[in-house]
Amino acid sequence: MPCSRKFWVLKDTCRDEVTTDYFEEEEEDLEDLRKGEIMCRALFISVDPITRLHIAYSDPGQPILGRQVARVVESRNTDFPKGKLLVVAMGWSNYSIVDPTMTQEMGGVEVPLCETLPRQLENASLPKSSAMGLLGIPGLTAYLGLTELAKAEEGETIVITSAAGQMGHLVGQLARHMGLRVIGFTGCSDKASWIKTELMYDWAFNYKTQDVKQALNIAAPNGVDIFWDAVGGDLANTILPYMSYYGRVIMVGNLANYGNMDNPVSISMIDLAIHLKELTITGFNVYRYYHMWEDAREALVKLFKEEKIKPYEHVVEGFEFLPEVFVNQMNGKYQENYIQNIPSIFVVG
Repeated sequence: MPCSRKFWVLKDTCRDEVTTDYFEEEEEDLEDLRKGEIMCRALFISVDPITRLHIAYSDPGQPILGRQVARVVESRNTDFPKGKLLVVAMGWSNYSIVDPTMTQEMGGVEVPLCETLPRQLENASLPKSSAMGLLGIPGLTAYLGLTELAKAEEGETIVITSAAGQMGHLVGQLARHMGLRVIGFTGCSDKASWIKTELMYDWAFNYKTQDVKQALNIAAPNGVDIFWDAVGGDLANTILPYMSYYGRVIMVGNLANYGNMDNPVSISMIDLAIHLKELTITGFNVYRYYHMWEDAREALVKLFKEEKIKPYEHVVEGFEFLPEVFVNQMNGKYQENYIQNIPSIFVVG
């Protein structure tokens, strides 16, 4: 049994561009387990863009939030024996002690703090880290967002921002499978090329170097039916006027503003594109659909086995690299040899 654990905390208030200087590694002694508790060792730690939003509202000294695939190494709970693999919300920590019966409120729903790995992994040639990727929040959000919220239909046109990202690359593949015309925007020309050639998007653009209006005039001459937005800011404001009548905007993130929380670029609610075209703009919290997760995972695994969707992951060895990997993710950086593995990033704990 280890006698201490390491974990990352926020070193200083961060409301502008994030750098590794804002993170600090701490170490503390581990206490003996109480009845009902378990000790977990992180195997994979998910590096997620939403962490940037948590950091913006966190005080110095607060632990960095995040999800893990972890193994039970000590247990005083018969339902969670030593060796059991779990998905736990224990943040950037190499070891954690937790009462696995605890729950947390997410999207108005009480969900377990610890969950067993999705049973679908037993019969699929997917890595255990897929519990935080294809079968985790990114995949579930992509599938349920398209089917339950956007009500996507064959022949419609969808625009995806952060289209080569952790969630975006799954949204695009699912949309293509459903018969939609898929237009992807990224902030990197190599990533745009990747989603066009590897994922077979109909159109792909680098919004930092290409004229977004001109791109939409070419790629969506009849308008955009579904706008899957993870970026927000000026890019979203540019795309909105190109929406079709009764178009649906699904907001899953706001990357453009996470590093500018004091002066965020907002969408005007009196914009003509919104009220004249009767657009629906909806934020999406996948936990609201927690009761549908099992069916969604079944559908995703089926599509994977039929080779209709392919998840991509990039695993980095080393707990000490968490801040660096996260900052690189926020800055859209990548290693050329891993361009095909950029979307979902995990660090081995």
